[in-house]
Amino acid sequence: MGASSGQALKVSIAMATYNGEKYLQEQLESFLHQTRPPDELVVCDDASFDSTIRIIEAFAKRAPFLVHVHCNSQNMGYLKAFERAIRFSKGNIIFLSDQDDVWFPEKIERVLNAFQCADSPLVVINDATITDHHLKPTKRTILQQVLSARLSVGSFVSGCCTAFRSELKTILLPFPQEYGGHDNWIHQIGKALGRRKVIPYPLQYYRRSQFATSQYFVNKTRRVTIIDRILFYMSQNSKEACLKRLKLLHILVERLIEQGPKLEKALGETLELEKTIKRIREEQRIVNKRLALLEKPRLKRLPMVWQMWRKKEYEYFSGWMSLIRDLVQK
Repeated sequence: MGASSGQALKVSIAMATYNGEKYLQEQLESFLHQTRPPDELVVCDDASFDSTIRIIEAFAKRAPFLVHVHCNSQNMGYLKAFERAIRFSKGNIIFLSDQDDVWFPEKIERVLNAFQCADSPLVVINDATITDHHLKPTKRTILQQVLSARLSVGSFVSGCCTAFRSELKTILLPFPQEYGGHDNWIHQIGKALGRRKVIPYPLQYYRRSQFATSQYFVNKTRRVTIIDRILFYMSQNSKEACLKRLKLLHILVERLIEQGPKLEKALGETLELEKTIKRIREEQRIVNKRLALLEKPRLKRLPMVWQMWRKKEYEYFSGWMSLIRDLVQK
């Protein structure tokens, strides 16, 4: 790990803002109440035209830690805003933060403890209590919603609940534009390397407001079920999903080949990159196989669908739901 204690590790909070005046102050205040304060807050503002910058500048004058603000001259989108904030972050551990949530006082301390575990995770994600726009808690957490929809814990991804070791920047950046979300990309890498850890209890409030960027069904304030998952899944286009997945797997393999050795050197350990790349290439093969299946007329798909089911290749997708969709979708 390089650092012997959570106190020795330097902590950066990377935050992207855009017209966040309505809820920003509450999130900033929650940083002040951390049992283990951050060492710096790095904000990238995406050309806000409200009082967001004034709020941050006023906060910087009284914060007991460094606050750096970088302003985009024009709106570049939240993906680029987060990318810039991460690039400027100098800590050993980088926490991602939205502008409208609220962290519990023990969040940083407990996440740092998770990074100190024997399995030495590179990416850590904590659960979060879902609230309405007034920050009134529901009786649900994001992870509970994931499990209620019969998804695996591995499907639990939320950028605002994520922290990662700074060495990962070598592979993470720049964010692939094809991915559409920085959080999925970060967790894809953590899972591919077998170095992702889930903290299964909430360490923050996750505010659901009309301005929320994530519309993924598990983030609803009401309880979701497998019916929500089926409806969401059946609305997706399988061919487009496979093509997108292949592009991203290609980028992932490229990054691991080109930057993986640098990551190993920075961490001072080996990551079994060859085995990881071999697993990803097998996944590519199966996604290509499914894509070829989807190019066939529906009546001619059954033998290939049965073969994929028998070989348990639908486990790379959504199991029986993917099977049904492959038989009925044009």
